Parts: sequence; C-alpha cells; structure tokens
Amino acid sequence: MKIILFFLILIASLNSNGQCWSKISAGDYHTLAISVDGELWAWGDNYNGELGDGTTINRTTPTFINNSSWQEVSAGLSHSLGLKSDGTLWAWGRNGTGQLGDGTDIDNHFVTQVGAADNWMSMAAGANHSTAIKSDGTLWAWGSDEYGQLGDGGTNSAKPAPTQVGSETTWKKVFASEYNTYAIKQDGTLWGFGRNNVGQVGDGTTVHKNVSVQIGTATNWSEISSGRYFAVGIQTDGSLWAWGDNFYGQLGDGTNIGKTIPTKIGAGTDWKIIACGAEHTVSQLTNGNVYAWGNGQNGALGNNNDANQNSPVSVNINNVQSISCGSYHSLAIKNDNKLWAWGYNGSNQFGNGTGTNSLIPVEVACPTLTAISFQEAANSFKIFPNPVKDVLIIRNLAGVSFERVIITDLTGKKIREQTGNQTQVDVSQLPPGMYLIHLASEGNKSSTKFIKR
Repeated sequence: MKIILFFLILIASLNSNGQCWSKISAGDYHTLAISVDGELWAWGDNYNGELGDGTTINRTTPTFINNSSWQEVSAGLSHSLGLKSDGTLWAWGRNGTGQLGDGTDIDNHFVTQVGAADNWMSMAAGANHSTAIKSDGTLWAWGSDEYGQLGDGGTNSAKPAPTQVGSETTWKKVFASEYNTYAIKQDGTLWGFGRNNVGQVGDGTTVHKNVSVQIGTATNWSEISSGRYFAVGIQTDGSLWAWGDNFYGQLGDGTNIGKTIPTKIGAGTDWKIIACGAEHTVSQLTNGNVYAWGNGQNGALGNNNDANQNSPVSVNINNVQSISCGSYHSLAIKNDNKLWAWGYNGSNQFGNGTGTNSLIPVEVACPTLTAISFQEAANSFKIFPNPVKDVLIIRNLAGVSFERVIITDLTGKKIREQTGNQTQVDVSQLPPGMYLIHLASEGNKSSTKFIKR
C-alpha cells in the first residue's frame, strides 16, 4: 500500500511538472543536462555511449539517465563527466585514451564513479582528456596528453587515471578545450597548458606547454571558456579578453588576426557569461542581452544567417542564466529554466526531435514523464522473494520491455547493473541490508525496495 501511495504521489508530480533545466553542457554532438530536480538527462549522438544510458543508440529528445543528486555536468567530444552533490565524480562514454579515469582504455556505456574520492569540487571535459579540482585545492588531469594538456611535465603519454598536476593546493576553477587546460587559482591568476601552435595558451609564445604557465600578470580572472584553438575570458571588472586563433573572427576584436596574449575586446565592463564553440563565441551582458561572433556556419551565432562575424552581433534571445556551445551549435537556459538552441542539429543535439538546423534560437520543450507511461512502468512488474537471499526474480506483468536493471543503495550509489529485459538478478554477493532495484526504459523508470538477508 505504501509503495502504491508513493507512485501515486510521484505520478502526480511528474504529470504536473515538466523537467526543465538547471544546468546544461554541450559536447561536440551530444548534450547533458541536469533538471531542476537534480536528475541527469542526455540526448544526441551516442556512438560511444556518451549519453550513459547503457546503449549506443542516438537519442533525439531528452532521455532520463539517473535520478541522483547531480550538481554539474561536462560534455567532451565523446565522453561525459558528472559531479554529484556528495562530492563524487562520475564518467562514461569513449575511453580510448583513458579519459574516463578508470585505469583502462575501454569504453563504458554506463554512468560509473571515478575512483572512491568524495571531495571533488569542479571538473571539465576536453576532447579526449578530463580535468578536476578537489576541495583541498589540488588539480588533477587524465586521458590524452599529446600536446601536454595534462600538465604533468612528462612525455606526453596518456594517463588512464587521475594524476595530480604539480603540487599546488590553491586551484579554484578549471576549464578544458580540445587540446588545452586552463585554471584559475584562488589569488585570481590564470594558468594554462597544452597545445600552443597559434598562441592559444596565451603566454606570448607558440610553443606547446606540458606544465602550467601563468597567462599575463592579472589577478582578477573570473571566468574562462575555450574553443578549438582559442580562449576567451572575463575579469572581475566585467572586461572581456581573448587570445589564440582568429581566422573566423572568434576573438571578437573586429579583425581576423590571431593573438598570443590576452587582448581586451572593446571597452565594455559589463560582460557576465561566456561560452565558446569550436570556432565561435557566445556571451551575455549584465543587462541580459546576448551576443555572438566567429564562425556562423549552420547558424551557430543565432542571428538569422550563417555568415562569419569578427565582432559581437546580437542574438535573438536574452535573460539567460547559462550558455553552452558545441562545435557548431549553441544552447542557453533562460531564467525560467527553459532551454533554447540554435545552429547545427544534425545529431539531434538540440533535443527537439527534428534534426533540423536553426539560424535563430528555438525553444526546446521540457520533457515530461506522463502519468500513463510512468504508471504502466510502475504496475508492470513485481519482485520476489523479498527478503531475498540469493536470486531476485522479476515477473513482468504487462509485457513492458526494460533496457536496464540497476541496483543501488538507498543513497542512489550504483551497486550493479544489467542490460536487457532481465528476469533474474543474482544478489548473493550483496551484504545484508536494504537496496533499491530500478527497471529503466527510454523515458521511464520504475523503482522499489528489497531486503537482502
């Protein structure tokens, strides 16, 4: 009776509230999002399992992944990182260079914890490397190191597990691009390492760096975002700075000339949010107006054409709380928690199910788990015996097919996972206690408790 009441309450909640967004991260061709309820969702390209749903099936609309308390997400080229509110770090997707940090180079289609540490504070995914900062102020990196983007001063060999960058304990924020890593220390100084063929590190040279070097002498850096071969930053006084490649005008200084050191863009001191795609930049002022510049291919600038722009042009959207850019598309969450997208949509990274590009921002409907679909899932199976000693039997009552069977503890930490429409789950090795079993299919999830004795 209590379980039925629980599902009735959950059904009413899901039916009345769309799962709109608090956080968003655009990979090259996939998207990760956290709902206002702390749920993890994903959509777009899934060739390497970067969506984390246990498959390699592309998803054209937002697909529910996990209902734990997610705090941050970061999408790389074909892998994904997520940070939970309990300080644990998670990774999934492509792992050819060890970017998942699990000590292997084997792809993983499931959301899986990175090590056992629970003091991670922030993280960022590059193309094929990952970076993160712990609450003790240490900086860590792993994955591809072909241009020194791990900053360990070594031989540019890939690292399949988190490796500390230097010995400093004063790191505050970290940012990653395809082949570079940038980080801000607690004193407001900016540091970078990795590929530097066109000055994208920002130290005035064009020599690759495999150890962190300070970028300029400023001590008031606030935010950084980086594209394929360039970076853009905002200082605490609201000024905008850019450096690196400028072939498409992605630095926004009105020229197409590259810069090897941070160069101030305009005289404005009211820049607030910054995000870079492969070759374009999107930013918002404190008054809520949004501007874009750089490569306009497929409408990435959102100004109703696909021409390149080497100075900021207005985007037909305002009052956003966050912006994230993929290779040739852009995403923004407005203050009402709704998602808007523009640019390239060939892998359905918008999440609107069309696969159609857009020259202007288009609203992406909030996904809603309807009462009917969730109730069907909730009433479609039962488990026995309960309590159980060795094997838990799942009886399918309504012919509903499930893609995954997941067992977690009561905090949501995954204990084990099976794919396919399972009928038996071996729990003999579980310690005695209470657990949750989740049966999941696309867009639907049904859960209940069981006791292992």
